[in-house]
Amino acid sequence: MTEKEFISCYNEYFDMVWRICFVELSGRRQDVEDAVSDTFLKLYKSCSVSSEDSEHIKAWLIVTAQNTCRSQLRLAYRRVISLEAHIAEAGELTAPEQTSELAQALSQMGDNERGVMTLYYYFGYSAAEISQMLDMKEGTVYSTLSRGRKRLSALLKGDEDDAG
Repeated sequence: MTEKEFISCYNEYFDMVWRICFVELSGRRQDVEDAVSDTFLKLYKSCSVSSEDSEHIKAWLIVTAQNTCRSQLRLAYRRVISLEAHIAEAGELTAPEQTSELAQALSQMGDNERGVMTLYYYFGYSAAEISQMLDMKEGTVYSTLSRGRKRLSALLKGDEDDAG
């Protein structure tokens, strides 16, 4: 990948990668910035990614961003704070209440459920496309979506017993 192609990919997909990392890392700004940088560094160093197929690059970036975030969470202890507390600490504008509740509920879900739900609802991928990207059976994607919807609904309603 040439430098010009990389810059083009960076400009096109930065927002998408940042949003994935924001959800995966529960909005911790410094961690999100690190994960985004690491993801694009991996893209730049990767010889296997061809800039000619934009859908392939997009899928590669989605999976790589999720895996980078999960690796960050596994490697080091991260203190858990609410999104509202983070926003208050950072002195940034407060997020709308619904967005905050949804981000917190998503952060309480498992990696697979959160990842599949994000790919399906936020990015609009079909179950077949998700199954190819994540190397899982299409039926597993549908069952993960079903479980995820139930769990997300319970989390948003505040039913802790039904969510876990």
